[in-house]
Amino acid sequence: MIQKATHFNEETKTMEYEKSTPKVWAQDFLMDLISQYNYRLENRELHGLDKMTEKEEQQCIEQLKKQADRIAKMFGFTEHWIT
Repeated sequence: MIQKATHFNEETKTMEYEKSTPKVWAQDFLMDLISQYNYRLENRELHGLDKMTEKEEQQCIEQLKKQADRIAKMFGFTEHWIT
């Protein structure tokens, strides 16, 4: 059975789950990956940020946020989130 975590129950100290579909599971997984882009950008050299001007970097980050919001809206969310 495909499940997704809904929340942590403080009273029982366990995760609670609900049934899910492959589509919802995949969307949740992708949104979780998108929410981590700030951590992935910490290695500035790996993504070329070390070669950009401050203005270019800001433009790229703004575009990243816009694209992440577009994907989130495709999945029924109002915007993406950052963990």
